[in-house]
Amino acid sequence: MRNKRRSAWNEIRRQVILLTRLMRDGRVPIWMRAIPILGIVYLLSPIELIPDVALLPFGILDDLVVIVVCLTIFMAIVPRPIVEDHLSWIDAADITIDDLHDARRLPPPRKEKK
Repeated sequence: MRNKRRSAWNEIRRQVILLTRLMRDGRVPIWMRAIPILGIVYLLSPIELIPDVALLPFGILDDLVVIVVCLTIFMAIVPRPIVEDHLSWIDAADITIDDLHDARRLPPPRKEKK
């Protein structure tokens, strides 16, 4: 169970890193980068589709839906080669860190007798 939870957090972390790298990449057109920003602006805006006070748990739901939709659209329209480029760098960094963690758990090498 712990491994599944840990991998879910790793995937969330990976997606956040990918999102920030794509937002900073000059190859991604500005109009594409505006989509997640519009979702954040809506989240911070006093104008709401469903008022938070009126329907307590559902008032927050529209905010989450808007953010998820904006991020999904953004990730879908960014050119795939750019996404793949960033994912390869992110995955290479994760492999290196994971390898270091695994190496710490290995027993020390045995000394051979002569």
